[in-house]
Amino acid sequence: MKTLFVSLSIGLFMLLSCKDEKQPEIPNEIVKKQAFKNHSDSIPKDRKDFFVLNADYPRKRPDVGFKYMHEFNQAITVQNAGSYVSKLKEYASPLINRFINEKDKFSAKEVGWFHEPWMGSKRDPIMGTYTGNPNGKGTFKHVDKDQEGFVLVMYDPLAAFTVGEVFDSNGNVPMKIDPSYFKGSKPIDSLITIDLSKDKGQFKEGAVIVKFAFSALNGDEWDDMKDAPLFTIYNKLNKQPKYGYHNVSLFQIDVVVKDSKSAPDTGWVFTTFVYDKNIKSNNVLDKFVPLGAIWGNDPDVVTDFTSVEVQNPKLKQTWINNNAPYYSRETLGWGGRLSGPNDGAVALQTSVVVKDKNKKDSVVQYARLPMTSCMSCHLPSQQRFSSFLLPSPNGGRAFFNYNTPAFLRYDRNLKGESFDKGQYSFDYNMAMNYKAMRAYLAFLNTYYKGKNEKVLKSNMVEQEDDFEEYRMRKIDQ
Repeated sequence: MKTLFVSLSIGLFMLLSCKDEKQPEIPNEIVKKQAFKNHSDSIPKDRKDFFVLNADYPRKRPDVGFKYMHEFNQAITVQNAGSYVSKLKEYASPLINRFINEKDKFSAKEVGWFHEPWMGSKRDPIMGTYTGNPNGKGTFKHVDKDQEGFVLVMYDPLAAFTVGEVFDSNGNVPMKIDPSYFKGSKPIDSLITIDLSKDKGQFKEGAVIVKFAFSALNGDEWDDMKDAPLFTIYNKLNKQPKYGYHNVSLFQIDVVVKDSKSAPDTGWVFTTFVYDKNIKSNNVLDKFVPLGAIWGNDPDVVTDFTSVEVQNPKLKQTWINNNAPYYSRETLGWGGRLSGPNDGAVALQTSVVVKDKNKKDSVVQYARLPMTSCMSCHLPSQQRFSSFLLPSPNGGRAFFNYNTPAFLRYDRNLKGESFDKGQYSFDYNMAMNYKAMRAYLAFLNTYYKGKNEKVLKSNMVEQEDDFEEYRMRKIDQ
């Protein structure tokens, strides 16, 4: 079988059919327009200023990043994690302060931070957010409503350098496409090979990524959100399918850093800050307190699902701030591993597949099941989701039992390796592969299967998305 080489760096696809006939090329201007689209086409008529994407990624490696890791100069532990987390928050504070204070006037370009490409059709036109993890009614003890979420991810210049290594100046990704794609019905993501050296998809030491997470339930419906920073977005809610203005509360900020010296097993430190209404301060940033940090999956620490509500004291790669507000600790992950209230680590009214005495599958029901963590969920970040994002055999309708190889493979410590063999690793970054890469492949699929430019004016044909289906089931029940 012939191998079809696609040079996306110059935005041209030379496609060969069985008769060696050329397929239409994709002009650079069409690719670029879709890759760096600012926001959804659904915009309010009473506004003039809208969100502007910053995708002018550095093409030379910048000498910036989280420099404190050199001063820290040791492996992070439960004992010293608090001081490390404080320094990481300090690094991100200039960005966070301006974002909170300037709201819809905020400009990422002015502060020198960046966004991932290919998400324009999903972004709201005011803040650039897109749908995040929702939480079903009952996730939080004092909330008797579904809670929908929205997120915005930003990259410092060093992290953006890696985004630009993967997506070129036109938004293309170098790859090889199997010629059978053009004659068959298999999805494109199953027939591509990323044509980049492994290191291009690995973030550089000191790179920092920040995620802002917002709740569609505000202080009038959820007391823990009282006086939280309010933002206005223009989007759809699940049970209000028409676009409209919505106030959302900033309630979680994740700050993650590539630091292989401090986190030698994975190369990453994930930290989460949550809104605490009880903090008295004129500086709103003081009201975002650390929930904790995670720098590994503790693969040797196994916790029975019957005791999931109790943090396993044997954890050595998670630190939790027990003074963080109660609502934020309700959604900790498996065995008490770090997971924030936006992160979806807790499944409600679900089941676990177990083996009975005859080694046949049976099902055990759980009203509440923490079954993943921040780092575990990011582990399958690769070119194709050959495995579901969560430890489940059927798209989150049930979960593997805690002591099975199928479950424990989600709690390995990987560094520079893909979750599934033969895949291209995107180094724990879910926004770049799960969001941007999927949208890019949807664009290619639409262009080539539609065979004309007009199809790009309609919604792009996206690949089947089991994880989005799982997330929405949590609030559709």
